[in-house]
Amino acid sequence: MIWLARLSASGFLVENVVFFFAMLWAGPIWAMPEKICDGGVALFQCQVDGGRYLALCPNYVDGALAGVQYRFGREKNIELVFPEAGFVFDAFKSNHFVRYQVDYKVIKFQIGSYVYGLYSNYDGEGVGSGARSAGVVVSDTSKGSAVQVSCEKIYVDDLEKVIPHLECDVDDALGCVTK
Repeated sequence: MIWLARLSASGFLVENVVFFFAMLWAGPIWAMPEKICDGGVALFQCQVDGGRYLALCPNYVDGALAGVQYRFGREKNIELVFPEAGFVFDAFKSNHFVRYQVDYKVIKFQIGSYVYGLYSNYDGEGVGSGARSAGVVVSDTSKGSAVQVSCEKIYVDDLEKVIPHLECDVDDALGCVTK
């Protein structure tokens, strides 16, 4: 007890306790993603290399999902918004494949010769715990090349909420589920 009194008197204990609780409180704030969905909560959001974010932002009318918009960048510097005109369903296509221990979701859109495929995959058949991956694959149809941008941290993954609103991409290998 004497050592505790000495530490308290020196201010060491008080400073460290204050620092500990400040870090405990600030930790969740540091872990929160930037808000790139104009005041709304994204249906999908992850952080990629370089501190930028991928997001699928929703628009609700009278509580019902009325459209979505893809965004890429940072809160103060959104580099890509699709579609620029607003929130829609008809500019997007989707695929969703599910079976025991497997869940693959893809939402696609096209800008010129570039096809963007926002994906979220879960494969529980691997060794150990299930493997979750997400990101966007950008394919240049004129050159036959593709670039994959993988998520480093997934914050929100609710793509299954928008998939029923989108037309199925019948040309995708994941196939289509009848509604």
